[in-house]
Amino acid sequence: MPFERILVAIDGSECSDRAFAKALELAVLVGASVTALAVEGPLPAYAATIGEVDEVKREKDIYFNALAVRAKHQAEQSGLDIAIEVRPGHAAELISQVAAEGSYDLVVLGQRGHFLRNHLLGSTADRVAANAACPVLIVR
Repeated sequence: MPFERILVAIDGSECSDRAFAKALELAVLVGASVTALAVEGPLPAYAATIGEVDEVKREKDIYFNALAVRAKHQAEQSGLDIAIEVRPGHAAELISQVAAEGSYDLVVLGQRGHFLRNHLLGSTADRVAANAACPVLIVR
């Protein structure tokens, strides 16, 4: 079997949604398992108050919980039971690291995500494609 374990990066963006749908489609086709990985960026380093940091953390928790629930529901509609991980870190490095540590056969991610800074420094997708230890499918 060419792909038994698929890692798909999700962030709620339109490209990410298309990548997730493609990963589910491919998993159904080849009988692969799927893990969806959401990368939670850092909390603000220069917050005015502790309350501000707590509020950002609450907002992130709500956002990523909703993202996970939506992904789980979409997978169930495709007849799949997927694993979902939300981890803090830098997207490109963390996706490549999780792919290697989890012995994934394929990484699927959208061409563009939410973060403008990635477009100025080279996209997350480009960096994952350059560094991942397995094939990478970039979905437009």
